[in-house]
Amino acid sequence: MSLPALLLSSALVIASLAQAVPSSHWFSVAGGCYNFLRPYKRTAEFEMECKFRVRALGSPFSFLEFLPLVGVMSNIQGAGYLYAGINFDLLFFEHLVITPGFAAGYFWNGSTKGLGYPLEFRSGVELGWQFEDLRRLGVHFYHLSNAGLGQRNPGEESLVLYCDIPLNLIFYNK
Repeated sequence: MSLPALLLSSALVIASLAQAVPSSHWFSVAGGCYNFLRPYKRTAEFEMECKFRVRALGSPFSFLEFLPLVGVMSNIQGAGYLYAGINFDLLFFEHLVITPGFAAGYFWNGSTKGLGYPLEFRSGVELGWQFEDLRRLGVHFYHLSNAGLGQRNPGEESLVLYCDIPLNLIFYNK
């Protein structure tokens, strides 16, 4: 079987297992390890995000939802990252959520490892469990890089534990 045929058949199998994602907006908090794959300047990090359902960005596929997001990341050595991006929610078996995503934003390094340029791009994937009330708990692995815009592009990887709370649970106490 050729590679394109294998990729297409894999995509069709995944699509047949995925389900429609319930509609919600989420507030997300996360904490974990900054520069996870390298011991140099490894430290703790914390994040806050808002993830939004925008019906105008509806997917042509019932199993795939686009989630614009805005957020801030900081680590305990003074680095920070303000960003905006988009996630792609895939829901399997009514509870398993796989969410690849991409963001771009402004980075400052504090006293931690410099990433070579203030404009940095984040690409990653979340793997989580969605509860009946739409709360989510999972892990997020991502890579932060300037995509070669600076003279240096060392990049960094983070691994964080996240908790998504639907905004209706916060504001409407349902």
